[in-house]
Amino acid sequence: MDSLTHALVAAILAYVLGFPHLLPFFVLGAVIIDADILFMLFSRHHPSLYLFIHGGIAHSLAGAVAISVLAYAGIMLATLAGPISPAVIAGAGPAGFAAVLAGAALHLAMDLPATPGIPLLAPFSDRKFSLFVLPGPSILLMAASLFFAIWLVLGVVTLAEGMAVYIAIFCAFLIVRAIAFGISRPALRGAMRAIPQPDPRWWLAISDRGDAWTVQEYRMGAGCSEAVAYPKYRNLSAAEAAPYLALPEVRRLQYHSYIVTAEKEGGTVLFSDPLRVSGRVFYPPHYRQVRVAAREPAAT
Repeated sequence: MDSLTHALVAAILAYVLGFPHLLPFFVLGAVIIDADILFMLFSRHHPSLYLFIHGGIAHSLAGAVAISVLAYAGIMLATLAGPISPAVIAGAGPAGFAAVLAGAALHLAMDLPATPGIPLLAPFSDRKFSLFVLPGPSILLMAASLFFAIWLVLGVVTLAEGMAVYIAIFCAFLIVRAIAFGISRPALRGAMRAIPQPDPRWWLAISDRGDAWTVQEYRMGAGCSEAVAYPKYRNLSAAEAAPYLALPEVRRLQYHSYIVTAEKEGGTVLFSDPLRVSGRVFYPPHYRQVRVAAREPAAT
């Protein structure tokens, strides 16, 4: 989900749970995780650092704890330097850090239902975890959060006055998505993975047929379309492609992809995510293809 939605949900929860004095800390924890978008300034030049990207290591359990510690340490330093009043820290005490950490945990919990998932166990594993219920990000929810934030800034409503409407919209969004997921689930049961689309009635169902990936569109009320096959390997075998999978640039592509194909073209091997290359899936937008030099077969 987008940072604004994270901030609003954290602020509302702090208020509803009776911790208005900790609201800034909750919000800080809920949004600081998305500061990982700045990691791309250096990681894009170093494929081995592919986890240092938006939706990467900062969106793990270990990353959330580390960023919470750094964020709270930043508050302490700013207090000592003068920009932040000591009264802010004094009024919160140790609960301030707990609120930052809780906000970070809330961020992970809100991202978990969405595609393409988050690497909860990083840096020990780059496997992504997702419930595959929500598209990521949701334009509709982002728009609702933006309008609500504008109302708050303009003073049209206060948080206390307007949060009931926002909660209703947020819950309605989740309920519609959950119902669509429940209705569609039986038809998608045979798929290896089902990717939710912006329209809650529409899914992409991915299956593994051994030598090829097959993708079908499922629309509620219309059923599944004819399967489209994407051969995993062209002009090379799985064994020949295997050594390239350890290359940092290929691992980065795999991390961002739903499916990966390999095709040997002359002196190069092209690895691609055909779903994102063709535009059938937009997010994540980066690293859709990578071309590497072909290796000469080992002499026998």
